[in-house]
Amino acid sequence: MLIPLLLSCNSAASGTIQIVTGEETDTFTQTPVPTNIIVEVAGEDAGAWTTLVTAPYPTDTIDLGNQDQDAVASLGVEATDSNGNELIFGASVPLQYGALDGETLPIFVQRVGQNARLSNFPSGDTRQAPLLSILSDRFLIVSGGLESATSLTTEIYDFAQFNLLTPAPTMPIVPASIAVTSTIGLIVDTAGDGWYYDYSGSTSNYTFTAPDVAGGQAIYDPSGVYVFIVGATRTTGTPTQAVLEINTTDTSNATYETGNLSWLSLADARLGASATYVAPYGLVVAGGSPTAPGVEVIAVLSSATVGSELMYPPDPSSGAGMTVLDESGNILLAGGLLPSGADAGVRAITLGSCGTPCTPTYWGPNNGALPVPVTLGFVFPLNPAYAFLVGSEPSTSQAPGLTHTFTLTTAGATEVPTKVAHTNASAIESPMGSVIFYGGANGEIESFTPAPQGLVADAGVDGG
Repeated sequence: MLIPLLLSCNSAASGTIQIVTGEETDTFTQTPVPTNIIVEVAGEDAGAWTTLVTAPYPTDTIDLGNQDQDAVASLGVEATDSNGNELIFGASVPLQYGALDGETLPIFVQRVGQNARLSNFPSGDTRQAPLLSILSDRFLIVSGGLESATSLTTEIYDFAQFNLLTPAPTMPIVPASIAVTSTIGLIVDTAGDGWYYDYSGSTSNYTFTAPDVAGGQAIYDPSGVYVFIVGATRTTGTPTQAVLEINTTDTSNATYETGNLSWLSLADARLGASATYVAPYGLVVAGGSPTAPGVEVIAVLSSATVGSELMYPPDPSSGAGMTVLDESGNILLAGGLLPSGADAGVRAITLGSCGTPCTPTYWGPNNGALPVPVTLGFVFPLNPAYAFLVGSEPSTSQAPGLTHTFTLTTAGATEVPTKVAHTNASAIESPMGSVIFYGGANGEIESFTPAPQGLVADAGVDGG
């Protein structure tokens, strides 16, 4: 379906939107079928969606009228039924209207509340537990993974054109952790060697040694100032207290290409912990220890360099997903396995007043139990009482770590079927506001979107 778009109020510049549905063939034919197409716009500051035009479906063309060619925005396409219920949604990456002059912009749309496969990712890449990163609000970087044969190769997928970039770059080391700032990735291997890799020029530079954070997740401050690699979030190896802080605004040391590096320390050594960043509290780490208090915070904005314990009971779970629910310091932990192999459940904690001692609030019956216990969790907020979880069963010698996805509410968890079987998939929020998950499925990437205003923007979790 093609939608001509006039891009400027003072020129004849024009471009075209093409609606694409990836590998799914029934997006527009499922019951109920859509009756209207709505084209919306959101400003570059991730504001609310504003309707540009509504047209009956099916239709051949929709004229969006004149737009400021210098404006930067995301375009959204929504399809509704006769009662106004939203059935289908998709959005573009942030773009400047003028850049579309004479071009065709594909927008991937999918049934809301379902998973759907994107298009044009090559088959054959079966790596599990890859490291996923977003580059320049446009590209998905797929690096590392469990398979040594593919771990040096990095795939880059373009969300603006839904194509893989070729040739694939090759890393100087096998990434165990990666933090991306601007066009540069700071990568750490299992030996703790740290390199910078510039994706814009495919250049690399050895810089430092960081042995105690290797394998840890990258956690991003929503303001864009700080990035952390938290060693305690790794699920294999030894417990660690080490945290690498990157201050992207501190350029005092030219050796550090993405900003000055500092070493922080948790109060307690942990393994398999969960982490996120909560403004103005700081870096929050939970779980991963059978003896330490369940939660601790490093108050970065107060120049703290060591974690302060909150009096939650010890949380020995490993591999839970963690995310911020709202601006009041409410956090969700989802999934993770206890030492017995049992499910740790879906539970909310608060950084505010929490009682003495503090206790988690479980979402759903049976201490927030999931339909299937999972580890390697990635959880994303949809609103303060609604989230989406990607996690995988523990791998055994008899069975791979089959990936499951769930919607989570305070009433409990509901599984959302994947379109193909994934094993040990990783997940990340895309520049379009959807959740992308990938791993162990012969090169298939899947996407989940709940609604045009579903995901809470800049929740501070990248791949965790």
